[in-house]
Amino acid sequence: MKSTDTNIIYINPKGERSETSLSDLKASFSLIQKDAATFDAPDKPMLFALLHKAVEAGVTPVLFDPKMQIISERVKSLGITAYEEEALPSSLPKDAYALFFTSGTTGIPTGAIKSKQNIQGELDALTELFLDEAFERVIVTVPFIHIYGFLSGVMLPERLGCEVLFKEEYWPQDLLKLHEGKKTLVVTTPVYIKSLLRLKRGSDLSNVVFLSSTGLLLENEVQQFQEKYNSRVFQLFGSTETGGIAIKYGMDTLWRPLRDVYVTHNSEGVMVVDSPYLSTHLLEEKITTLPHPYTTTDIIELEEDGFVLMGRLNEIIKISGKRISILELEALLEKHLNITEALIRIVRNSARLKDESLEIALVSKIQIEQGEISALFKKFYPEININFELESVEKIAKNSMEKKVRK
Repeated sequence: MKSTDTNIIYINPKGERSETSLSDLKASFSLIQKDAATFDAPDKPMLFALLHKAVEAGVTPVLFDPKMQIISERVKSLGITAYEEEALPSSLPKDAYALFFTSGTTGIPTGAIKSKQNIQGELDALTELFLDEAFERVIVTVPFIHIYGFLSGVMLPERLGCEVLFKEEYWPQDLLKLHEGKKTLVVTTPVYIKSLLRLKRGSDLSNVVFLSSTGLLLENEVQQFQEKYNSRVFQLFGSTETGGIAIKYGMDTLWRPLRDVYVTHNSEGVMVVDSPYLSTHLLEEKITTLPHPYTTTDIIELEEDGFVLMGRLNEIIKISGKRISILELEALLEKHLNITEALIRIVRNSARLKDESLEIALVSKIQIEQGEISALFKKFYPEININFELESVEKIAKNSMEKKVRK
């Protein structure tokens, strides 16, 4: 199923609704012919159309958060300017089809250069996953500057033959009504799933499927959500460098690799991926070739039909021989101590004789004592002693995808 045109529904910040088509919107502006360009626009529909027009014209879209000065300077050094400006040929590899930057949650963002085969192959795999669902509408809550938003929010709706609905600012309750009774795919993140869980009343969203990425949901969160909204949650796992790796359906305990993706691990349990969606090159201080297969920073346990994801190296603490995810600990704090938000960092010091320790930052309306947290940890992990330091903060820094910054 492929649409001859894509209908775009847009709700602006004033709540005013308008409808147009992708073809009409593309025809309303010009794009200077060049081999690569950066993209910005006053609203989501224009950026959506700009990116489609760029891909069709053979212009490599270079996408990043313009507030990240270090990325802007790096991109300019390659001879890449805005889509409406003249420019010399860029220094990107000849097969560059798109360039995305990592979120920068743990350091300086890295650029991942994708070939046409990378993008089209992964788009084929995503289309295959959802084609039988016969969606009528796609609601996109994520920005387009990251690969997940570009593939699932920009390119996939056209492949599925769906109309697309954009809103500049989404509130959790918006997602309960914007489907308007149509078979709908919501392209979103764990932040929105968790926000919907916090609403006091549920709703029947049996006609809606939620696709979540850029972070993981705990199994109990997925179960509660699906029961509360009579809906389904699919989770997509991957990274900017690797592209999509695996999909997880609802309460399934296993991540199942996408088509043509081969997953194994090294002697330390760290995931190794060989995939047609792996980036061709990386952009850091200079452009380098990405090794294939690629060793990630994720700890996994292999099963016959997939794998269990334990967490990232920088998100796993090992105490008394037991591995614990700090994401699991954060969820524990937020659920049981009425904490608005928690951020945990691992402190590793090779000079120390004792196990790794934690730094815990809390956003809370009430004072939380260290003893309360110690008692909670002891209740759920009675066999180990978790050392930590506690700090109260007003807010926790997040990036454009609402992921916590752990630098």
